[in-house]
Amino acid sequence: MNRNKKSKWEWYSVKLLFESALFGEPNTDKIDDNYHNDVKLYEECVVVVRAQSLDHAFKAAEANAKKYEMEYYNPYDQLVICKFVDFLDCFRLSEEEIKSGTEVYSRSMEMPVKEKTEEIIKAYFPEFSGQKARALKESRLFSER
Repeated sequence: MNRNKKSKWEWYSVKLLFESALFGEPNTDKIDDNYHNDVKLYEECVVVVRAQSLDHAFKAAEANAKKYEMEYYNPYDQLVICKFVDFLDCFRLSEEEIKSGTEVYSRSMEMPVKEKTEEIIKAYFPEFSGQKARALKESRLFSER
């Protein structure tokens, strides 16, 4: 398939990766229980773009991603720089019209049959394993979905 071939306008879902890094020392008068200096924040973001090809979708998504790059000071007076890192995936939507319930991103993974579901979740979706996941499952918000 020619990635540059222009065709009709279609919807694409593009997964982007952003990185936020801290710079400078915190204001010691403002440090509280929420302060952590031993982590770096990475954010996956899925955007929907209208494009004529896969390459066009990447270019449109990158232009959009650059708008989200920013610098600001956190509550501890440290500079936070958020920058676009790279594309993680691109998915051409099968629908011509985006409406409620339209699938905008999908990822399939082939795993060994013997691998337990709990281990897959722990390895690939750690934010949904352990105590945090149990709390989410028990919350009223999750049960009403």
